Amino acid sequence: MKRRIIVLIALAAMTAACSDAHPGSTDPAEAQPTSAWVQPPHIDAVARDRGVIVVRGAAGPNARVVLRAGDGAAVAATADATGRFELRLPVLQGDVFLRPEVQVGEDAAASPETLIVVQGGAGPIALVASGRPTIRLDAHGLLDAVDHDGKTLAASGRAVGGLPSVSVDGVKAQVSPTGAVGWVALSADATPNSIDVGGRVFTLPEMGAGASFSVERAGDGWRLTLPVAPQGRQTTWLPDLRS
Repeated sequence: MKRRIIVLIALAAMTAACSDAHPGSTDPAEAQPTSAWVQPPHIDAVARDRGVIVVRGAAGPNARVVLRAGDGAAVAATADATGRFELRLPVLQGDVFLRPEVQVGEDAAASPETLIVVQGGAGPIALVASGRPTIRLDAHGLLDAVDHDGKTLAASGRAVGGLPSVSVDGVKAQVSPTGAVGWVALSADATPNSIDVGGRVFTLPEMGAGASFSVERAGDGWRLTLPVAPQGRQTTWLPDLRS
């Protein structure tokens, strides 16, 4: 059943602290923009601790890192002197999307990535960004994610014993390494139906169905739909993990 992404974050006590408007300064020296020095945060790992999702990543040293929901609710933490941060989310319900941002003084820089938590963490957890391969954070499998913008397909996963051979609808795709053990494969396929990774075939759901900002069960996995400027959309399929 198709479901809109529902933001149900019990952060009422934190919302005011994380969402306060900063008054404008009348001091010209204080009003000088410093946003060029503010870099958005990057999430690189998640873990579960007794029902709580722990989000870890990197930002500027001592930067204030915020995960902000669509309704303004937010949770924040301060990065340490090396730039590492850790945020502990409350128990979540439904499908939640959060935008990472960093705040330094009165400047803020939002990440182009969206952190999506499916079924409160019982489903996939991933970083999705327009025009970029999705980063699967909850675990790693042979095939982690498939992204499609209507013209090009990008598949990604974990390399076990070297880069896998990847074919989309029987046509061999270009495979490149990412990070220490990851890979990404690109294919110019407007209507992909299946993907073969190292001899294991995955049947793809329709890549292009769904409304903006939607999450739904599709085939042996989950389909996410995100809007892409100006009027396009990007579909991401997160298969149930298979080692």
